[in-house]
Amino acid sequence: MKSQKELGASLGLLAGTTLGSGIGFLFGWHSVNLIVLVSTFGLLGVAIGCWLGSRRLFKEIP
Repeated sequence: MKSQKELGASLGLLAGTTLGSGIGFLFGWHSVNLIVLVSTFGLLGVAIGCWLGSRRLFKEIP
């Protein structure tokens, strides 16, 4: 079973990169701007996910 921090980090990475690519698409950005935006949102999502996972907001499925 995965720990709560690993679960939070993986969900945060997924949510952050999805949000970042969506914002980049709406702005019509390409190349370096898009890579920086998606990477930034991905790292921010991992940090928030780890923090939420350490606070035990994610519950294990029985």
